[in-house]
Order: sequence, then structure tokens, then C-alpha cells
Amino acid sequence: MEAGHHDVVLSADGGSPLVRIVGFLLVWTVMVGAMMLPTMLPMARLVHAVTAPHTNAVSERTGLYAAYLAVWMLFGLGAVAFDSGVHWLVEVSPWLHHHEGLILAGALLVGGAFQFSPLKDACLTACRTPMSMLWQHYRRGAGSTWRLGVAHALSCLGCCWALMLIMFATGVGSLAWMLGLTAVMVMEKTAPWGHRLVAVTGLGLIAAGLGQAALSL
Repeated sequence: MEAGHHDVVLSADGGSPLVRIVGFLLVWTVMVGAMMLPTMLPMARLVHAVTAPHTNAVSERTGLYAAYLAVWMLFGLGAVAFDSGVHWLVEVSPWLHHHEGLILAGALLVGGAFQFSPLKDACLTACRTPMSMLWQHYRRGAGSTWRLGVAHALSCLGCCWALMLIMFATGVGSLAWMLGLTAVMVMEKTAPWGHRLVAVTGLGLIAAGLGQAALSL
């Protein structure tokens, strides 16, 4: 859990940069697997069903999961790069250095506002209708399931990146945030009333962000 915290990744005292990045990616991959696997089960079931008669079914299914994790690993690296910019900003701004809680407040507000965006709605709709994506992207072979995995992961990323940003701001490995955000993402994508939860979650995150900002000023 400590190896996955963004402060440790960017710290000069945590070993070589390569070791810190590899440690972060290991923790990040395990966390993404734990959080996103429940949300991709509908697509996984469809792929397992259509590949069942194939002799190369294992490689086809591996292509789906490998592509999915690859997209999220790249997002994790991008988040680390962005976080390094945030750390630099804190270092050069004495005022922000004494009000670091505003960073989490900003992440909560961004996450809450994004819940009401057209991109969120479009990506959530795609995630909730995996059959249409399967028909659009699947052709027989591991290369096809790789492309399907990338497309599905990008839809999930477009739907959940702001919520994962909150996960990142609290420190990768925070069990309470992990469980809470996983529950939200699973219900948004799989529950019949998932679309209704989007606005409720958005309002809750905005309220939490405003509260955190008030405490940090």
C-alpha cells in the first residue's frame, strides 16, 4: 500500500525512480483489477461465450484482459506524471503548501462535475450495452479481442477517470475509498437504476469537495 502512494512514487528517498515506478504499477494494477473486474464482467461473459467453441479461446480471452489492463496502466503512468506537476506547484507556492487539502477538494469537485458531463453519459451508455460493442469490434482471433479490450477499456476510462482521480488523490491503496468507489462504479454500470445514481454521486462529491475546501482554507 505504501509503495502505491503517489508521494512515495515521487519521493527521492524511496529508492531509484525505476523501482518506485515499478512498485507503483504493481500496486496500481492489483487495485485496478480489484476495482474494475466487477464492472467488466458483462463483457467478459459475452467474450467467454463467443470464444468457447474456438481452439484458441484462452489466447482470445487473454487478449481482452491484457488490453484492458494495458490501457489502465497507461492511465496510471499519466496520473503519476500529472501528480508530479501538482507536487511542483505545491513546492513553488507557499500558500498552496499550507493548504494542501485543497488538492483533494479539487479532485472531489472535478469528479462531481464530471458526473454531469455528456462524455460521462456516452461512455456509461457504452459500458452498459456491451453487446453492441462486441458486435462492432469482435472478430475471431486474439488481435480482435485485444482491440475489443482497448475499446471497452477506453469506454470505462472515459466513464470512470474522474472517480479514479479521487482514488489517486487519496493515495492508491486506500481501502475505504477503493470499496466506496468500486461500489459506485459497479452500480452505475450494472444496476437497472444505475443512471439515477450518477447525479446523486455527483452532488455528493461536489458537497464533499466544498466541505473539504472549507476545512482547508
